[in-house]
Amino acid sequence: MQVSLHFLIDLSLCDYPEIIRLSDFVNEKIYVFLWFWFIIVAAISGVSLIYRLLTVFGPQVRMYLLRAKSRLSEPRQIDVIAQKCQIGDWFVLYQLGKNMDPLIYRELIQDLAQRLQGRDTV
Repeated sequence: MQVSLHFLIDLSLCDYPEIIRLSDFVNEKIYVFLWFWFIIVAAISGVSLIYRLLTVFGPQVRMYLLRAKSRLSEPRQIDVIAQKCQIGDWFVLYQLGKNMDPLIYRELIQDLAQRLQGRDTV
C-alpha cells in the first residue's frame, strides 16, 4: 500500500498563476501551524484532565494539595481536616487557601480542626 503525500509537496512546476501558488503556500503554512497548535492544546487538556481525575478520586492527592496550601499549619490539623471532610469541603478550603492571607488561613485551619476533632464526617 502506497501512501500519497502529494498535498505536502510544493508544486512549483504547475501552470497556475502566481497568486494561486502563493495562496496555496500560505494555506499550507497556516494548516501546519494549526495542526501543531491543536496537538499542543490536546496535550495540555489531557494533563489537566488527569490532574482533575487525580484530585477527584485520590484522597491522598487532595491531602497533599491542602498541605501545600497551608504550610503554616500543623500537619496533624491537616490530617484531621482531610479525613473528616468530603471533596466539596476540600475544594472550598483549597480555594480559600489560594485567596486568603496565609496567617488568617492558618487560624481558619486551626479552628476547623478543633471543631472537627470529635466528629465522624462533616
